[in-house]
Amino acid sequence: MRKILDYVKVVICGMVFGVANVIPGVSGGTMLVVFGLYDRLTEAISGVKAIIRNIVFLLFFGAGAGVGILGFAKIITFLFQKFGVQTNMFFIGLILGSVPMIYRMGTSEQKPKPLCIIPFVIAMAAVMGLGIVQNTMGDAEQVAEQVTGFDPLMTVKLLAFAFIAAVAMIIPGLSGSFVMLLLGVYSTIISALDFKALNFYILIPTAVGVVLGIILGAKLISTLLKKFKLMAYSAILGLVIGSVYAILPEGFGFDLTTGYGFVCLLFGVLVSILVEKLGKATEKDKA
Repeated sequence: MRKILDYVKVVICGMVFGVANVIPGVSGGTMLVVFGLYDRLTEAISGVKAIIRNIVFLLFFGAGAGVGILGFAKIITFLFQKFGVQTNMFFIGLILGSVPMIYRMGTSEQKPKPLCIIPFVIAMAAVMGLGIVQNTMGDAEQVAEQVTGFDPLMTVKLLAFAFIAAVAMIIPGLSGSFVMLLLGVYSTIISALDFKALNFYILIPTAVGVVLGIILGAKLISTLLKKFKLMAYSAILGLVIGSVYAILPEGFGFDLTTGYGFVCLLFGVLVSILVEKLGKATEKDKA
């Protein structure tokens, strides 16, 4: 039974990861940390042998991510458009609820040192800086490029930009879709995800770039977590806390909308805590 619950959790996490990476400003890497799967995923895709060894886990996670991207992206986008404050605050609640867990994971082998403040502050400032850039951009829309056949230059461009965005999407606090927005390919890729007319001339090179970026990025992160665990988690904590500013919604005030928003925030904290408890129960059952 516990094994089934573990796979259900992996699928749900994959779905949330997929949805998060469609929304500019929301970090898929942060959602992995919230669900307690960050270490497991980065280790599972850190090399060919690791991928083969963890193939079942990756298939469940990949299936969830695919469903999240194709099935729920429009729903979440609708929620952001119609209930922006409440939806953003739910995600903030998820993030805040995961902070104690991240601290415990980072200090499980060593006690925190004064030097840890350096990667923490740098990482937090970097994410807040990206948030400022995003707010400065406002609602500027990009025009989706029309690709109706094989275009070598566009293929190389999508491969390269998807690779860069994929490395960003597995780093907590960074939004892969926002990086795509900065690079100017977000609208092009999103428009290609239309169920009625999937554009494989765009989707195939994008998918290849994403897979390569995730695998190579995960290898680097996995190495850092093994060799510099305390400092790496200090940076992750800074990235995660900084991401709260990056997705902080507009429209705060003494009104009913903000009141509902705080209810959603508390619900997000509760979900984060429950997910952590489920993870602990699963680990005890395996032991």
